[in-house]
Amino acid sequence: MTLVIAAPVSGEIIPMRDVPDPVFSAMMVGPGAAIAPFPGGLTVVAPCAGTVRKVQAHGVLIDSGDGMGVLVHLGLDTCELDGEGFDVLVKDGQEVTQGQPLVLWNTSVATEEGYSLCSPIVVVGADKNAVSIVAEGPKVEAGKPFLHVEQ
Repeated sequence: MTLVIAAPVSGEIIPMRDVPDPVFSAMMVGPGAAIAPFPGGLTVVAPCAGTVRKVQAHGVLIDSGDGMGVLVHLGLDTCELDGEGFDVLVKDGQEVTQGQPLVLWNTSVATEEGYSLCSPIVVVGADKNAVSIVAEGPKVEAGKPFLHVEQ
């Protein structure tokens, strides 16, 4: 089974081990990589087609339909913002297509409050060695191939 995951935002690629959060860097949630997005008003797009399993302002989990989920976590500790700076465009149970807008994110709110914009993209349910970065970094554009899952 092969899954190509698109970048949900444009920015600089950060290997998961370098994410400044111990839960993500130790891959406790799952393997993947992160993107340090370019600041401003961002449209966060679906990294894959599937069903939205859980949406919160700072993160979206999409079930890709093959036993795996793709978590897009917007910034670190941004759950503390209680949704401020995020405009969610999808709801739980909604079917989405790859590249479909999920969230409008005004990153200045997080930046002004001192939160990191580093955004982990995690493949929940994948083996740690099954995920690789395919973007030809150091930067990636939203909607372009970012991660490859071979499981």
